Amino acid sequence: MQSSRCIAIVAVVALLGWHAPLWAEPFGFSVNSRGNLNDDQRVNALWRVNLATGNSEYIGWTGFVDVEGLAFDADGRLFGADDDRNTLIRISPTGGFGFPVANSLSNMSIPITQTMDFGMSFTCDGRLLVSSDYRHSLYLADPETGILNLIGQDGALGVPITDIATWGGAVFGIGQGLDANWNSDSPNLYRIDAETATAELIGPLGPAVSPYANAGLAFDADGVLWAVTDRRDNGQSNLPSEILRIDTATGWQLLIVLLIVLLIFGTKKLRNVGGDLGSAIRDFRKGVSDSEKNSEADGDELNEKEDDDKKTSAANTTAEPDNSKS
Repeated sequence: MQSSRCIAIVAVVALLGWHAPLWAEPFGFSVNSRGNLNDDQRVNALWRVNLATGNSEYIGWTGFVDVEGLAFDADGRLFGADDDRNTLIRISPTGGFGFPVANSLSNMSIPITQTMDFGMSFTCDGRLLVSSDYRHSLYLADPETGILNLIGQDGALGVPITDIATWGGAVFGIGQGLDANWNSDSPNLYRIDAETATAELIGPLGPAVSPYANAGLAFDADGVLWAVTDRRDNGQSNLPSEILRIDTATGWQLLIVLLIVLLIFGTKKLRNVGGDLGSAIRDFRKGVSDSEKNSEADGDELNEKEDDDKKTSAANTTAEPDNSKS
């Protein structure tokens, strides 16, 4: 597989459900709708993203134009929403290619002319919740047919929720960052009531988060909430995505992977930030290992020197004592 260190990831990120051992970083899946890539099949493709470093590994082309709302069910099946034709799809996590649920395009029973912008998440009891930031609404989807049913009233969320994530019985949503005129919209974290389809503000993501349009949201196996943003700067696209770790109690970002690297290395290093940070981690591990080896070697040398000193002292019993040593 090829590796892309810096792509503009704009679809929802869905995280793997496993506990990471020491030094292992959390991974997620995402689909890029844009990017500075010459190969068309590397855009609208599935990528495996290292959330700790920003490194992205190409898996494969989805075959769809605008995939959003990635979500795993309890059986490890990966679902997505094709916003171009309002279709619920299944995606191969190992090959990247997608196909419509029930082998039917436009299976959501929503007119193809209706703009939606989807977010999606499975609950612990197996329900598939789908949000629409354009319609400020929440839906219940049938994973076998793709059909959406409105929860509550149309527009009940009251804010443009661009993606949702569940942990236990709680549902969280991340707001759209910029509106159609590139003005700040709702870059906040919300608590979602899945029964009434209403949203309660938890708090802003914070001023350190770069302007973004949409974002993906998901929990890892340890209950840490992550987001991947579709960065925009006055409408400029193809900017590398930021990876955020979010405090569910306040909404505040706790970690911004790409922004931290930008502050350290400057904009000319931005396209290689994943590799640079990954190398830094590897160098750190190597440094720890080398330090341990050097410490062991220094200890061996010291022991050998003490043994030699004892032998010399025993062989020269009439020699003057070395007062420089204690």
